[in-house]
Amino acid sequence: MVEIVNIDIKNVLDQLFYVCDQADLNKKIPDIKTLVIREILSFIAYITISDSTERVKFFKSVYFIEEVGTVPIIKDGHIPEFFYLLSEGSRHSIEESYINAIISVGKYYLVNNNTKRNTDSEKFSLYLSTMKNALVNQKTQTRENETVLNQSEKPVNNEATPSENENNEETLEELLAQLDRLIGLDCVKFEIRTLTNILKVNKIRENRGLKVPVISKHLVFLGNPGTGKTTVARLVAKIYKQLGVLEKGQLVEVDRAGLVAGYVGQTALKTQEVIQEAMGGILFIDEAYALAKGDSDFGQEAIDTLLKAMEDHRNEFVLIVAGYNEPMNHFLVSNPGLKSRFNKSIIFDDYTPEQLFSILVLLCDSNDVKLEEDSMPLMKNYFKKICEEKKENFANGREVRNLFERAFSNQANRIANLDTITDNDLREIKFEDFGI
Repeated sequence: MVEIVNIDIKNVLDQLFYVCDQADLNKKIPDIKTLVIREILSFIAYITISDSTERVKFFKSVYFIEEVGTVPIIKDGHIPEFFYLLSEGSRHSIEESYINAIISVGKYYLVNNNTKRNTDSEKFSLYLSTMKNALVNQKTQTRENETVLNQSEKPVNNEATPSENENNEETLEELLAQLDRLIGLDCVKFEIRTLTNILKVNKIRENRGLKVPVISKHLVFLGNPGTGKTTVARLVAKIYKQLGVLEKGQLVEVDRAGLVAGYVGQTALKTQEVIQEAMGGILFIDEAYALAKGDSDFGQEAIDTLLKAMEDHRNEFVLIVAGYNEPMNHFLVSNPGLKSRFNKSIIFDDYTPEQLFSILVLLCDSNDVKLEEDSMPLMKNYFKKICEEKKENFANGREVRNLFERAFSNQANRIANLDTITDNDLREIKFEDFGI
């Protein structure tokens, strides 16, 4: 077997060990690197369907020179040993770097035609979900601890100065962590991280006087409604700003109605105004395929204006077009200029029943309510049912949000006239509240 280094995997592993070094963990946990390597190899064995011996041996020979001893067999729900050994100050950055490494390694096996048939995608998803839940739990605990300390040590001041707010900008690492915390979207996360790495490396090449390949930063987002396209686009805008690709990093979201006017010549002006608003950031066009309705339609005028701006202002703004898979593919091939300017399409898969339930739980947690215990299996069955039926207007995460808002309203109607309203009444959402 020829030893070939995958640059994406090499980069995330280097980043992981760099973070470990920066945290000075070698003094606190002398065998931290060994523990991390052993966990990665155990993960590879865990997601491998057949005998994993050769796969593990090969991966170790390519990426590691350290002797790590016997690779432990892990089970569902496993959390790496070193997670428990990390101090609070270094925990989050190392855990996040480890998760990024796991994503790259897992995706490598899942997208490679020679290996994906021998890779358990469900185990990969379960492992990743376990890691992310552990990370979220740790962050929640840290925030709670910080809240207690702040309340006891500092006076309350709710008024921040304008300068303080302006400087409170997320770092690249924080933005990527936000991306990783999104429920599902594993392939999307991988693509955005890969794109981020390419842009980072290109920036380094540019600073060192090396030639930089010309890479289109415009993107196509393919997927059904409610799959997180707008949320990811907003994060991409901020990531691009942190990388120095964009000056401002704002997101301007429009659809056909925001670009097309009813008279000849007005569409170009209307589209130019929107483009000007997006300068320094991202112009996000949802259901972009609606622009290509026919030869005589004013939508073509908007497309022509967009194409010219993409050429004239290629380094000043980024265009992301989004919509359903099939109509978007037709839209792109309808104009040779469009196809040539979008060489990267990112697919947003529909959420699974488990992910929809996780979104509901997250909405409940963020609004200080909880699902009644007896209602949990009923809601899981409901999500399984709607995913199997998959009606034409199925809206994924948006469906869950609408469902939650309905339940919140119905809960208020249910308890409003009670003689005594307990804290549990206020916090508990029942199955009957969803009206399904």
